[in-house]
Amino acid sequence: MTSIFLDPLDVLYLRGNKLFADAGAHGEALMPPWPSLAAGAIRSRLMAEGVSLEALADFRLTQFGLARLHDGGVIEHLWPLPADVIVSDEIALGDATYLRPSTTPAGIASSHALPKLPTLQTEKPGKPVGGLWLTGDGIAAWLAGQPLNAKHFVRSGELWQTDPRLGIALDPKTRSAAEGKIYTTETTALKKGIGFIAAYEGSANKLPAESLVRLGGDGRGAVVRSVTSHTTAPDWARIEKEGRFRLMLTTPGLFSGGWRPDGVPAALVAASVSRAETISGWDIVTNKPKPAQRVAPTGSVYWFENLTGNLTTLKALAQNGFPMEDPARHAEGFGKLVIAPWAV
Repeated sequence: MTSIFLDPLDVLYLRGNKLFADAGAHGEALMPPWPSLAAGAIRSRLMAEGVSLEALADFRLTQFGLARLHDGGVIEHLWPLPADVIVSDEIALGDATYLRPSTTPAGIASSHALPKLPTLQTEKPGKPVGGLWLTGDGIAAWLAGQPLNAKHFVRSGELWQTDPRLGIALDPKTRSAAEGKIYTTETTALKKGIGFIAAYEGSANKLPAESLVRLGGDGRGAVVRSVTSHTTAPDWARIEKEGRFRLMLTTPGLFSGGWRPDGVPAALVAASVSRAETISGWDIVTNKPKPAQRVAPTGSVYWFENLTGNLTTLKALAQNGFPMEDPARHAEGFGKLVIAPWAV
């Protein structure tokens, strides 16, 4: 497996699947972007180096996410706040609470489709704080099911800023500004040291160190830096002993059952899943749009009980990601996950 850090040289156009063709339209940035951003950039650069399309048939993106590059080439992974963590103290960020699956008391009915409800137990009501990310220490604490505190969080404003840009459409006949077709679009300006960690396998070729790739809309440049990526392993012994675990999506999940994951050797008892997203894109090989597909968003958390058999199947799932009917989406890095014990 080859791990690289994509270090942007300029603002990035991280577009989603929303059109903004009308006059006065606004194009929103997508953060975090889809893993296909990195998969496309890496494969395109490999092909520019002379690698054939056939040689990339077994290419597979195994990891993608936001990261911070420290001195000495040390990588710190950064995660969007998992859906089972709620923080309501806007100032101090000191009241992080885990959602806990609980059985609905008798006499209470809901439309929840699973046996247990993710329940928030707090002393006082509050509004969840948005735009939070877990630091490397926060990720380690979450994977261990340990309490989280303010030092485990970083605000999105410390990682990137949104930079709006004004655009004017061109008339293809006159090659001049088209009347009434002014639009705005958001770009993402990452802070110094912030970029994307990506890992891939299946190709015998590696990107040249310190080479450039075209990243996102308009092909903005990013430097490829060779790094070693270390990830914290969950407490497998505890998971096997308790027979239960949490599962979190680190990239959007594409499932045949909508938001329900496939191929997990345990019983799904609860889930905290944000609003579904739609992925799409452009296939440069066939020169046509990719089909739009609904996915469970990054950060979605699922609780499982009654683990069947040994840990072999579960470890393979954690390493390879969810199986998919569309092999192209699997190769692009969708459906990646982490496993962790239930929170204490």
